[in-house]
Amino acid sequence: MNKKLYIVMAAAALTVGATSCSDFLDEDNKTGTTAQTEYVTESGLKGLVASTYSFARGWYGKEPGLGLAEMGTDLFYYGFDCKQKSLVSYNFGAESLGNNVQNNPCLDQYWELFYNAVDVCNNAIEQVHSTKINSLTTKDRQDLVAQAFFMRSLYYFNMVNMWGAIPYNETHIDATNRTKSPVRKPENEVYGRILADLDSAITNFDNAGSYSKANGKANYWAARALKARVLLYAASWLGGQLNEQVADNDHYSSMTTADLYQAASDEADAVIDNSYASFYDNYDDVWCMENESYVNNNEALFGIVYDEDMKTNVNCIPYRYSRTTSGGWENYNSLITRTGYSRGGNAMLLMFVSKWNNGCADLGGNGRKNTNVFLRVSASNHSIQSASTGNNVDVLNAYSPYGRGFCRYVPSLRLWQLLEEHASTDQRARVTLQDHYDIGSPDLSKNAKNYPELQDTAIFYSVLDGNSAEGKALQAWAKNRYRIQFASNGDIPVYTSSDPALAEPTVEAKPVSDVYGDNRYNSVMIGGWQSYPGIRKFLDYFQTSSAATAYNSQYPTNDISSRDFIVIRLPEMYLIKAEAQLALGNEREARNALNSIRRVRAIEGTNNTISRSEPITLDKILDERAIELCGEYQRWFDLKRTGKLYEYVHKYNHQASQALDADATHHYLYRPIPQEEIDAVQNMADSTNTDYTKYFWQNPGY
Repeated sequence: MNKKLYIVMAAAALTVGATSCSDFLDEDNKTGTTAQTEYVTESGLKGLVASTYSFARGWYGKEPGLGLAEMGTDLFYYGFDCKQKSLVSYNFGAESLGNNVQNNPCLDQYWELFYNAVDVCNNAIEQVHSTKINSLTTKDRQDLVAQAFFMRSLYYFNMVNMWGAIPYNETHIDATNRTKSPVRKPENEVYGRILADLDSAITNFDNAGSYSKANGKANYWAARALKARVLLYAASWLGGQLNEQVADNDHYSSMTTADLYQAASDEADAVIDNSYASFYDNYDDVWCMENESYVNNNEALFGIVYDEDMKTNVNCIPYRYSRTTSGGWENYNSLITRTGYSRGGNAMLLMFVSKWNNGCADLGGNGRKNTNVFLRVSASNHSIQSASTGNNVDVLNAYSPYGRGFCRYVPSLRLWQLLEEHASTDQRARVTLQDHYDIGSPDLSKNAKNYPELQDTAIFYSVLDGNSAEGKALQAWAKNRYRIQFASNGDIPVYTSSDPALAEPTVEAKPVSDVYGDNRYNSVMIGGWQSYPGIRKFLDYFQTSSAATAYNSQYPTNDISSRDFIVIRLPEMYLIKAEAQLALGNEREARNALNSIRRVRAIEGTNNTISRSEPITLDKILDERAIELCGEYQRWFDLKRTGKLYEYVHKYNHQASQALDADATHHYLYRPIPQEEIDAVQNMADSTNTDYTKYFWQNPGY
């Protein structure tokens, strides 16, 4: 596909005869060709700029990045073998956990990854500005430097929102300017520099005429969309929560909070009215694999590209700059690389699926070998024998997109209820939530001994209280047809309570032999932290069976995906506008912006809009952000910047609320500086040192 040409070219330029992008970035690479020599060629310089994107693949589409951006909020719990449980329960500190993969937020790895990324961006900016390559046109140079400015702003934006005040480097680090006495730049100054970078990117993209998504790189409209997000954060966090103004930027330093909200709304409007992005009428089209490409997806404004050939090292993040004792490059934690350095891709398809293919004794066969309804699909194990015909049924295409033997993150009761609230009028409920699992073929309909009337659905998740009259009636109807799991109560409750403030995933199933005369549900593996309604939109699913067959035959176990990670989508611009206009006192404009999304997400023939009589509040906008953007690396930052983290966690996430007390609220709004960074600096502050410009310090509470 065309979306891949740019990064494939980059791989050729970056590897320079080696196996990793980072080999090229080292001054002493294996071929003897120095980096500085390569930068005097057009392919080498373009490869350097392309490498600025490679570090983002360690964050977007990877498990720890998802944990840091979405968990410990109102929308998700941890599953039984989540590797970042501490991020949900706020039970983490500054300790650098290195290659531990059991419960690791990977903050030390991300500190290193992002600063390495920034250094490559700085090097790219310097090299483009100084290059004397005659074959590069002025527009080429402008486009290249704009990309580097854009990516630098994105990395710093993620860092300042995690750690607050941070060291800010805008020159490439070499032997002449290394320091062991860094200082942390105040947040408002970092915001000033981020906005300056975005304005530089916008100006250069504009001059270069880089307005399209061609080749999967950043462009003019991507930069303006990111600027709208940054301005909203500057208004809501700096102005709204810290009562500070943007600093170190003449254009923005004089702006009030209201000015910043207006600027955010203006940027969003510009993108809405003039960019290449447009809505799909069918929300399913946003997420189907035929439209997974950032370049080809109508709603995508910017994304991180993953190649279809997952064995190419283009999909892998660079090695670390440090060396092993044997002299090789050190690897980042496998939670970040996911599949190591021989292949790579997007891991989001793994993050929200339940362990539906295990603990299924109740869905077992009629006394015949290998006639279970479900099977854990692998490259060599994807056939189930039909009890009625005796034929073997291949379920690879039906099961492999979402069958997993582990459970990372569980949708919260709150998220489920939000999606179901307008399920009769809003497409997003059914597209987002995997609320049932079907058998792989009609030939398997007679296989489940305990469900003689089973047709297609084998497991169904109902948001009802199983003890309600409606729930009891549904339980009775489902008895011989399929397994049913209610949000609370019933035979297999997903959560421990119907109160979102108290609910947690159930960790075991109760025996129900007194009801059915057997122990069909007496399995720990169908507790709510292993069996639950998953998030469907990130799965590798197709709208055409031929596409699914081709893809699944190549990657039968789907342990990684070639799906691009869409960082910014068009609906976010409407959400930014709605929030900004509400803050400015324009409730009507805020409602109109929300209804612009609601209309295109409506089920045909229904009214999905917010009525004029319904007040528009920040909570209403955050609800809309949850429905539209859940799992897309924004929720923790949204709750932090709006001052809602403590309130929402206590109202909607019992796993997280027990550690998040009122006195510690400010403490948990920042992540700890990794201890190994603290240990490495020589200007560490103590209780008597408070000067920003001289001393380094740990964030309070850690």
